[in-house]
Amino acid sequence: MATIAIETAVQHYAEAIPETSEVLAVQGSSLPVEVSRRFSEGLELMNHGEPAAAATCFEQIVQALPEYADAHVGLGVAYAVTGKIYPALDHLEEATKLEPDNFFAHFKLGQLQFKLHVPKKGYEEMQKALDCATSIEERKLVGQLIHEQKQREQKGLARPTWDRPFSRKTLLLVAASVMVPILYMFFSTLH
Repeated sequence: MATIAIETAVQHYAEAIPETSEVLAVQGSSLPVEVSRRFSEGLELMNHGEPAAAATCFEQIVQALPEYADAHVGLGVAYAVTGKIYPALDHLEEATKLEPDNFFAHFKLGQLQFKLHVPKKGYEEMQKALDCATSIEERKLVGQLIHEQKQREQKGLARPTWDRPFSRKTLLLVAASVMVPILYMFFSTLH
């Protein structure tokens, strides 16, 4: 059941690839030429539907420049599309730590959280992305994603949060449902 949810999340996440190339871009000329070239190559591979090959490009960049947040974002997206969910989360979170004002890092992390059906964390990241947004287009991306998430929530079942203590009635009901079969077995063996 969990693998079906992850496969569905990966499939939905893969649909967002076109916006990857629109937002991710090689920033500044302070990067070594080889890193810029590999980054561009990784983006091209993502755009051509080859996330595993793109991940290889981004992995090489992260090894060479572990502080380059956009490479972590690219690697996180590539991993998410290829089904490597936990490494994807790790790299997206690393990107948000390296550059707390990186809109795209927060946006993609929030998007992945939504796809994994963890809306609370998704909304938190979307708020951080809004705080980092520098253009109306970025704000529209966040608004669109939140709108889509709200629609999914209206159509689906709510996920239990388990962050509230059980009520006294619930605890008594659970205790009774456990005790009744035990008492039945005990008294049926006496007769």
